[in-house]
Formats: sequence, structure tokens, C-alpha cells
Amino acid sequence: MATKGPMWVPVMQELLDRIVGGTYPVGSVLPSESQLGAEFDVSRTVLRESVKVLTEKGLVSTWRGRGTIVEPASHWRTFDPDLLAARLRHPGGEDVIRELLILRKGIEPVLAGMTALQADDEDRARLQSRFDDLERWKNDPASYVMADGDFHAEIADISKVAIARDLFDLMAEPFNLARRGTALIPGGLQAAHAQHDRVFTCIMARDAAGASAAMYEHMQSAQDRLDQLHWSNDRLSLPAEPPRTKSRRVKA
Repeated sequence: MATKGPMWVPVMQELLDRIVGGTYPVGSVLPSESQLGAEFDVSRTVLRESVKVLTEKGLVSTWRGRGTIVEPASHWRTFDPDLLAARLRHPGGEDVIRELLILRKGIEPVLAGMTALQADDEDRARLQSRFDDLERWKNDPASYVMADGDFHAEIADISKVAIARDLFDLMAEPFNLARRGTALIPGGLQAAHAQHDRVFTCIMARDAAGASAAMYEHMQSAQDRLDQLHWSNDRLSLPAEPPRTKSRRVKA
């Protein structure tokens, strides 16, 4: 049976999950190549490539005579996509999202102000299309979450700050997880849409100060809503989720 992608990838991801989840705590030694080879039914070459990638991510280091040692979290590559995904799969993943919101509060208001000042007609038309999507899906939380991400990414793109757009692409999974969680809060979706409307209106009016202030308010509100959530069964949820409505969108 053909495998999808290199054989070392699932092995690396499983070892990464065990490190993040505490199965292999900081300072511990990973099982030997023979033990892991027998468990995963893979060759030493596959295991060594897995460990090499984990080393590049800062999770482990290999020492002659000591084996492969789990490094402290302070050594881990914080923005590595595999590591972020693993952290989100375990209790404490909400801390990742809170940290990212703090980062966004420092960046996105500036991007909104820049977009208001420098957007040309083509840029404004693209942003109009993104906001139209928000209007279209404002009563459909699942679809709104995706449109929300596109709206923010468009602002980053129009700002011409390439590093910001790359960061948004990298952070897509945790950002969307936070949006899905806060959309569960009664009134959360409506509040977010009203804030998006203010950001959009200020940008289209070329009001840089207003766009920046509106975006900061939106980020602060998202942080406040996130504080109403907790981590349960590896995902964000309300302490007591509201009753499900009978009308739900069916996934294709």
C-alpha cells in the first residue's frame, strides 16, 4: 500500500505530540532506535530523519553516550506550524491563542491604519468583496469564521507588510480556532460583525486613526470573549454551550 508523503512524517508528528503532551517530559531520554523502530515498524533511517526534524524544531538534542534528550520549551521554535498544531491538540492550547491575540493587538491596528491610507481603488474593491462575504454569512457561524479570516488577511495584504501576511498564513489554524470558539458565545458573532463594519467603514473613508482604533477595539473584544471560554476535549467551548438550533448547515 502506497504511503502518503515521507515515512518519517507521521513518526515525527507522533513523537512531537508525545513531547508536547508530556509523555516524554523535559530532560527525559527518548526510547532507543531499536525500541522506536519496533513500535513504529520503521527503519533506523526513518527514525533518524524524524529525530533530525525534531532537533531542527528545537524539541530535542542528541548527545553521544546519552541519547536523544527532550529540550525545555524555551528552546522550541515557537512559530513552527507542526509545533503549534500539537500545542493546540493538548490542554493548555488556549494559552497559544491568548498569546497570539496579544500579538495581533500590537500588529493589526497598525495594519488597518496603513490600509486606510494607502489602499488604491483595486485594493478597496477587494476589501469590499471581503466585507460583502461577511455580510452574506453573518448568520452562519461556520461560514462567517472563514470570511472573517479572509477579511483580516486582505487588510494585511493591502498594507504591503509581507511579514504580516506570512504570519497570518502561519497562524491560520489557531486564529480560526479562536474564531470558532468565540462565535459560540451568545451575541459574539453579532458583536464581531459590528466591529468589522466599523473597521471597514473607517478604511473606506481613509480614516487611518479611526481604522486603527476600531481594529484595536475588535482585538480587545475578541480577547474578552476568549476569556469566557475554556479548553474541553481538546477544543475551545463554552462552560455551558447554548442549545443547538434545528437549522444547521450541512457540510458538503
